[in-house]
Amino acid sequence: MSVTVLRSPKGTTTLRFLLQEGRLLYQVNTGFRRAAATAPIGIRTREVDFTGGLTLVKTTYGEIHDRYTIPAFKKEVCPDDCHTVDLLLEKDGHQLLVQGRAYDDGAAFRMQLLGEGPVSVIEETCGFCVPEEAHSISGMKLVMSYEDHYHPIPFEDLYQNNYAFPMLCDLGGGAWALYAEAAVFGDYGGSNLLSSKEQPRMLMVKKCPDQLWDIPGTLPLKTPWRVVLTGTLSDIVESNTLENLNPPSIVKDPSFIRPGRCAWSWMTENLSPTDPKRQREYVDYAAAMGFEYSVDDGGWPGNVDIPELVRYADTKGVKIWIWEHSADMRDPKEAEEKMKLWSSWGVVGLKIDFFESDAPERVKQYEMLAELAAKYRLMLNFHGCMKPSGFSRCWPHVMSCEAVMGGEYLQNFSHFLPGGPDAAHHCTLPFTRNVMGPMDFTPVVYNSYLTGTTDPHQTALTVIFTSYVLHIGESAENVMKNPCRPFLEKVKTAWDETRLLEGAPGSYVTMARRSGKEWFVGAICARRPRNVDLTLDWLEEGMEYQAELYADDLGDLRPFDAAQGALPPADEKLVDQLMNHTRARDCAHQHDMHRVKTETFKVKKGDRLFVPLNVNGGFAMVLMPKP
Repeated sequence: MSVTVLRSPKGTTTLRFLLQEGRLLYQVNTGFRRAAATAPIGIRTREVDFTGGLTLVKTTYGEIHDRYTIPAFKKEVCPDDCHTVDLLLEKDGHQLLVQGRAYDDGAAFRMQLLGEGPVSVIEETCGFCVPEEAHSISGMKLVMSYEDHYHPIPFEDLYQNNYAFPMLCDLGGGAWALYAEAAVFGDYGGSNLLSSKEQPRMLMVKKCPDQLWDIPGTLPLKTPWRVVLTGTLSDIVESNTLENLNPPSIVKDPSFIRPGRCAWSWMTENLSPTDPKRQREYVDYAAAMGFEYSVDDGGWPGNVDIPELVRYADTKGVKIWIWEHSADMRDPKEAEEKMKLWSSWGVVGLKIDFFESDAPERVKQYEMLAELAAKYRLMLNFHGCMKPSGFSRCWPHVMSCEAVMGGEYLQNFSHFLPGGPDAAHHCTLPFTRNVMGPMDFTPVVYNSYLTGTTDPHQTALTVIFTSYVLHIGESAENVMKNPCRPFLEKVKTAWDETRLLEGAPGSYVTMARRSGKEWFVGAICARRPRNVDLTLDWLEEGMEYQAELYADDLGDLRPFDAAQGALPPADEKLVDQLMNHTRARDCAHQHDMHRVKTETFKVKKGDRLFVPLNVNGGFAMVLMPKP
């Protein structure tokens, strides 16, 4: 057996390749913990079976040290530092190149079928093996739209479903692993995971379910990167390794890429995109809020004069996005004619919907649309689509993607999928789906639908979730009169710095984002009240900040965390209220989820804030430097 060991620059991640009796295997460690146990690497084509009988011909080591920027992203500068290895393998005169990279926050590998001419891939035989020592794993069953919940899955039951990328594994001791794929393009398509009853922890890579036959291609052919992000939850959330694994930007002049907030009428009024008067009112609303954009969603053709709407919006300092069905953008010639026309109208972005496939043919359509949009300087928002895979680097004008059970499921969609997005779902997405790339969840719902969460919780989602064009889900009238309105008037959508301050998937998240010298903080919790004990040790030294806090108004009630021990005697009134449920008006079970407590105060680096959260509560806070 031959062993190839690749360690990350700081030595925190180790990627091992093992060639054993002609079979290639791999392992990933984070520190002294196993992040991915021994699993196979291989691929079968009609021409050759690279799952066994392999001979190692050459091993080449290298390293990458690079820095790049993305016009709209979660951090100002993206570091790309890793150690690399290329393993050239041979079988019966055919060559397979396996490339590995070790980053301090993860490891990745991909295969390249070398040579010339056509090739037909039957199946990939790569897997992610969940370590025996792992505490838990969470995943989402595969649906073509990626619109479902993430749930903890018993290890012995993993074989029951195909699962979508990514999957989150608790390794214990504060270490985690996220199994993902990166750089998914149309020459191969997207993948999913499936294990067997005999080996439920061995999650094997499978091609898209609607790719019924072989994957056709031309040599040389690359698979997507198979990725194990690992480290702390902060390492995973703040990582840009998936972007590192993607090629450089296709956009020559990114000046048209402008992140921002978007007024959106469809969420609360499905027929409003057909109403010219209502669309003008939403432009007025966007202007009043300082939002950069308004979108006319599905239904505008034949009803709304878009050039006239664009002219009206220009007088208000607002730019217009429009919607289109992906089925009407599949022919490259037709797609280009439309983009050229819409760009001439002054439209700045397109929301393209209903792809619902990861098959190579459909992924090629994403590529085609991204290239045409770059040509006509249009931003994009993909809906009903595959999850992103770090493509913010190569397609920076793709400002968001749906691929999530988002706010629209608060509508009566139960006949499609039981249950909607709840607080636990909100507390899971930052560690799973949103790590893959921007996510058009369409947050913020106050009164239009029952959310089970508080208004500050909904407001905080604008910070917790990453989307470079942020569609606000609530109606114009409800946003304008809500106490949290001033926060939405200030919040940004792209960031110079992102920090996960604390978090537990499915339970709570507190995150801070910096834009310039301003900081925006969001905190949410699920299923129980909790206290956020926050030390502002990440602020700039010597600077005083004006803080605006939008928090749950609990009145005389104060949540407590059982981990802190028994209630002190001063809380006898609270105990009495919690025990006597007949006093419903003041009882926590009957608390008004819409009550908001707003405070303004001064803070500096090192100050400590204590903010109580209601059940499914939260807070949103902006910290602005004082002159």
